[in-house]
Amino acid sequence: MTTLELKEYLEQELVENPVLEEVGEKNTEDTDPKEDFNFKPFEDSFLVGGNQGSPSFKESFEEGEEEIPWESRVSEAQSLLDHLNWQLSLSNFSPEEKQIASLIIGNTNEDGYLETGLEEIALLLVRQKHELNSSSETENVSEEEKTAFYENLIASDESYVRRVEEVLKKIQSSFDPPGVCARNLKECLQIQAEELGYDGVVRKIIEDHLEDVGKRDYQKIADILGILVEDVEQAASFISSLEPKPGRPFYMKDTEKYIVPDFYIYKVGNDLQIQLNRDFPKVRVSQYYKTLFKQGPNLSTDVKKYIKEKLEAAQRIIKCLEERDAAVRKIMMKIVEFQRDFFEYGTNYIRPLRLKDIAQAVGVHESTVSRITSRRYVYTPQGTVELKSLFCRKIETSHGEEVSFERVKTVIKELIASEPPENPYSDDDISKMLERRNIKVARRTVAKYRKILKIPSSSARMVKKGEKSNAAYGNHKAHRPKQV
Repeated sequence: MTTLELKEYLEQELVENPVLEEVGEKNTEDTDPKEDFNFKPFEDSFLVGGNQGSPSFKESFEEGEEEIPWESRVSEAQSLLDHLNWQLSLSNFSPEEKQIASLIIGNTNEDGYLETGLEEIALLLVRQKHELNSSSETENVSEEEKTAFYENLIASDESYVRRVEEVLKKIQSSFDPPGVCARNLKECLQIQAEELGYDGVVRKIIEDHLEDVGKRDYQKIADILGILVEDVEQAASFISSLEPKPGRPFYMKDTEKYIVPDFYIYKVGNDLQIQLNRDFPKVRVSQYYKTLFKQGPNLSTDVKKYIKEKLEAAQRIIKCLEERDAAVRKIMMKIVEFQRDFFEYGTNYIRPLRLKDIAQAVGVHESTVSRITSRRYVYTPQGTVELKSLFCRKIETSHGEEVSFERVKTVIKELIASEPPENPYSDDDISKMLERRNIKVARRTVAKYRKILKIPSSSARMVKKGEKSNAAYGNHKAHRPKQV
């Protein structure tokens, strides 16, 4: 959850669960730390740089300094398709796997389910490959004949479907959100349960007894599986907490919304300091209800069962908060270490970085890194940016060095800004100029980045002799809508 989502969730839990209470300043001294189920969140801020004598966050800024605004505007809502393609661009899939993954993602609906069978995706894959390699040979062949040929090819060679299934499993096990690209509800819930470490009873109930869970027929499930009804109830409670529609968080809402940074990064001496946004309640388990539960015989069965359920729910929440804090801290520290130059000097210095790089450095799954960086924003000396924008693909120079795609776009922008107005550089010219800088980028890639930068073509940028130049990037008035 983002900071805002977590705040809303905890406030709702505080209303619904009487066993969970907010830690207030007045009664903090009366609390025994050991009674808070070992919930000891780390400090709100920490340094990346290693100077032990560095001042704390509050000491490092003078009084009266203008407060950093909490809200910043963001314009474009991200779709599930965008999010999956972003992860694909940062994956270490082979070219063929990326081709298959693109077909899988393209056939995934907004709820996050794969709508097309593996055989159909294999058919699309074979068709793409065959038509790419033999465009002239199939000109006089009817569509029905082509389809029949491809279907026979897949039927005679099972490797096509097998490769599609292997890529699908890779996506399901490593992409965020959990359960995405599942083919049905059972598979979606099974993926989520497996990722959270649940096996045995939970997986058996999902596989064979989902309808009984919906009917709350726990006794029937318990009799069939030979377990206690309480165990079934606990498993059912967990299953009901899973997301049946993984794409739900990405439903397109208002295109204009307010965001709150989840992290703040400041320069403190020679160090970069990370401050976490702790704008959500700090919670603990009520001592009163723990004492009440221990009375045992003095409570009715229903009351004792109710308190037990709420105690277990509160413990799960606190444990999740503890694990969330630990994961966020490790991942943010590594991202700041990797992208230190960006935080200090700006976009031109962003380094190539993949989800896998951070996952391996921290020792977590790629999907964990993807979740923590998705839909989160960080306030930096360079402005408020989306955390996922700090991940960037790479290209290798002729000297074997790595250059980020962001840097390539910046170089293209600089070349166009310095071009002669009467004879602007074509995309092919820019490609050759980059190659002389040991950066090999194809002409069509230059054209793609130029469009991303909203720079017109060379013919549109050309200024005739005697005309005033508007060649500076972002000032092509002839190609901009009239402002009202």
